[in-house]
Amino acid sequence: MKQTLAIITIGVVPVSEILPLLTDHISEDQIRHLSLLGHLSHDEVMAEYAPTPGNEPLLTLLSGNVLVYVDKQKVEKALQSVIEVLDNQGFDVILLMSTHRLSNLSVRNGILLEPERIIPPLVASIVDGHQVGIIIPVPELLKFQNKKWQLLENEPLYELANPIHGSEQDLIEAGKKLVKDGADVLVLDCLGFHQKHRDLLQKSLDVPVLLSNVLIARLASELLA
Repeated sequence: MKQTLAIITIGVVPVSEILPLLTDHISEDQIRHLSLLGHLSHDEVMAEYAPTPGNEPLLTLLSGNVLVYVDKQKVEKALQSVIEVLDNQGFDVILLMSTHRLSNLSVRNGILLEPERIIPPLVASIVDGHQVGIIIPVPELLKFQNKKWQLLENEPLYELANPIHGSEQDLIEAGKKLVKDGADVLVLDCLGFHQKHRDLLQKSLDVPVLLSNVLIARLASELLA
C-alpha cells in the first residue's frame, strides 16, 4: 500500500491527536511520522544541534518534556535532507508540524505544508477584523509573535498557558483574561494544544476558539481526499 502522507516534527509532538482528522480519507498505514530530535537524548541533541553564536536559536521540546534551544540553521539543513528523502520516496503530502517559521525548505514532486506560512494568513482571513487573543505555552515565544501575526487587522492580545506542564484551570484563566481585555476570538497556537483544550475553552467562555494544528490537519486531509 502506498504511503501518502509524511508528518515531520522537530521535537516531541503527540501526532496521535491529529490522526483522527486525517484517517477519514486515508488509512493510518499510509501515514508516516518522523521526528528529527524526538528520539535523541539531550546530550545527543546538544552535540549535533547546539546553538551557534550569531545563528538564530529555535525552541523545541525533547523527550522527558525538556525544552531546549537548538540552532535553527542546523535544524533547517537537517529537515531539508529528510524532506528530500521523503519526496523521492513518493509521498504526496509532507506536513511539517512546527510553530516556527523556517527557511529554505522545498520539494520537487509532492506538496509541502508549512503551518507558519499557512496559519497566520488563514486566521487573518477567518477572523476578519475581530480582536484575536492568542494563547502560547512559554514566554520565550512572545518575541516572535509580532512578525508572525502582522497580517491581523488588530494587534492581537497574548496570554500564557502550557498544555504540558500547566492545568486546565490555567488555560481557562488565560482565556478569561483575554476575553476580559477585549478578545472575541481565541487561537491556541501550540502543537501541544488539542481538541479537548479547544472544547474546554469554548464551553467555559462561549467564544470561538481556533486550534492551529486542527486547521493544518484539515487542510492536509482535503489534499488527500
